[in-house]
Amino acid sequence: MKIKFAISCALIAAIGVWGLSPAAAQNQPAGSVMIMHGVYTTPEISAKCQKYAAKRVGVGGHTDTSRQAVAAACVRKLTAKQNKKAT
Repeated sequence: MKIKFAISCALIAAIGVWGLSPAAAQNQPAGSVMIMHGVYTTPEISAKCQKYAAKRVGVGGHTDTSRQAVAAACVRKLTAKQNKKAT
């Protein structure tokens, strides 16, 4: 009985989180695109972050994952800063 209750609670929580995702996407600036789940960027921010990641990590076959992580973190930071200025 307790297992059924736990599973039903987990299912309800998952549906609630899944339902909130589109609402978060509506708060993004016009002209932005999603580069990964929950990370939106504009062309200007993307270009800045790609240059930053290339300088920070470098280029090469084994650095792709690191460069992507650095670029995604940069996009999150600059997008948050841009959204803060807008409000």
